[in-house]
Amino acid sequence: MSALNHLFRFSRTQRLRAETAYRTTVSALRAVHHPNSLLSSLVVLPVLVFGFSFGERTAEARETAAQSLAYVAASAGFGVGAITIEGLRDTREGDVLDYLAVTPTTSVLGFDIDAARDRVLALPWVKEASVRRVYPDQLMVEIEEHAPFARMLQRGRVHLVTVEGEEITDEITDVHAGLPLVVGEGAPGEATAFFAHLAARPHVLGSVVALERVGDRRWTLHMREDVQVHLPETGVDAALIRLEEMMRREAVLERAIAVIDLRLPDQLVVQLTDAAVEAMAEDAEGLTAARGGA
Repeated sequence: MSALNHLFRFSRTQRLRAETAYRTTVSALRAVHHPNSLLSSLVVLPVLVFGFSFGERTAEARETAAQSLAYVAASAGFGVGAITIEGLRDTREGDVLDYLAVTPTTSVLGFDIDAARDRVLALPWVKEASVRRVYPDQLMVEIEEHAPFARMLQRGRVHLVTVEGEEITDEITDVHAGLPLVVGEGAPGEATAFFAHLAARPHVLGSVVALERVGDRRWTLHMREDVQVHLPETGVDAALIRLEEMMRREAVLERAIAVIDLRLPDQLVVQLTDAAVEAMAEDAEGLTAARGGA
């Protein structure tokens, strides 16, 4: 049984045409297939398509011709022998290979690189992709992935989002578990605009644990060391600049502070931690007792 007959189910007439075209085309390709004869090989391949299309115009015949052409091209040395994928960070290589849908009989010549690119773009982490042929037997895939900015709680589940607020995936690994968590009424709708303010202040962003939308009016930052920072409804940029200066000059996150209220542009309200308040009260009592004893 011929290789073509083994792979595809033909009618008797189709089988005879396939075998004749196969023998003719492969013989010609093998005769000219060496490093300096790629162009000659490309010229010979249409023989098979002609053999199938002449006298038959049905969709089945066209599909048979396409399959046969791919098989002949692969047999002649134009099969996909290597796939190079660049730009992977969070996307699994196996997922990209699955979405490319390359089979043992796929030829570089007949591979639809546009359709393959569209399939790869459907992967959750992929922001942009390109697929190109590298003759005679390679495919090159270049990928640009989304950069996760935060974890967003929405509709009862947490997913990663970009700085533009675009959802990436709800499969969160340990690598991204430390990204700020965004919560609160109205947070998803307002997050994109706020992310832009926060991204401009990397010193502040690096200490943010969570972003809470309060009453769908303003934001509270939950910082490391359990410090809360109340931001105003308007003038967010100015408030973040003040906070950044306080962090750099006064190391406010290292002090016994529980709340920093920046809602008023001309005032600063600071609430100490309970432990600090108790310590101050004890110091005051001790000072009073010392004075009384004197």
